[in-house]
Amino acid sequence: MATARKPAGDLTGRTAEKLAAERDAEAKERAKSMATATIVAEAERTSQVVDLVDKPKPEVEEQPVVVEEAPREIRVNTNLNEVVIGQGNYFTFEIGVPYRVPAFVANHLEEKGLLWH
Repeated sequence: MATARKPAGDLTGRTAEKLAAERDAEAKERAKSMATATIVAEAERTSQVVDLVDKPKPEVEEQPVVVEEAPREIRVNTNLNEVVIGQGNYFTFEIGVPYRVPAFVANHLEEKGLLWH
């Protein structure tokens, strides 16, 4: 960035020119060192072998396996109106009508003796 030379009495202008020249020289030096660092890093990266065969296995937290039972067909032996089985599950059953229900509902009604066999 060449500009006209400042007059001898303009101390601020001469100081600004000097600082700008130093800044430009420093920027060129940093650019050279960055280029050298990039070349060295690239050389190191291409000379190392990446082993994908014996990579470490990730740690996995073991959790119990939950197996859900299949839905079941049931018939109740008494009329049940708005019964709650589980949180927020409301059911109404009539005698003799076959129902297909989740296993937890069938198990609960079986425990209470409300199923027809």
